[in-house]
Amino acid sequence: MVRQIVLLISSFFLLNNGCGGESSVTGSEDVRVINNVQFTITEKVNRGNELYIKGIVKNSDRKTITPTWYVEGDFYSDNTYSFKLGGDNISFNYSLAQNESTSFQLRFSSSNYDESQYPSFAVKNLRAYYR
Repeated sequence: MVRQIVLLISSFFLLNNGCGGESSVTGSEDVRVINNVQFTITEKVNRGNELYIKGIVKNSDRKTITPTWYVEGDFYSDNTYSFKLGGDNISFNYSLAQNESTSFQLRFSSSNYDESQYPSFAVKNLRAYYR
């Protein structure tokens, strides 16, 4: 009986934390950061139930960024960067050569927050990396 309860609780945590939902991990030290990239945020929108940014990442290095690589960022309540809401990441399955750019989009929504309460949200800690 105890074993069944442990399995049930373990399954619950796996389903709620590891498989879908709010599963974007940001800020991990267990990645290889890609240096010499430049980020420009071109659009920032509070959609009421979702915070959304669109931007451009440019590879200014002499080396080509090869697949699969990622861009991530952290979402904050405002530009004081004192209250972090969470983060998002996106993967790219194509290369980015020297001086090439591509667009990216990051989104944040959570059952823990009413996103409409953050009209002046901010994004920080943008980085590109390999897993």
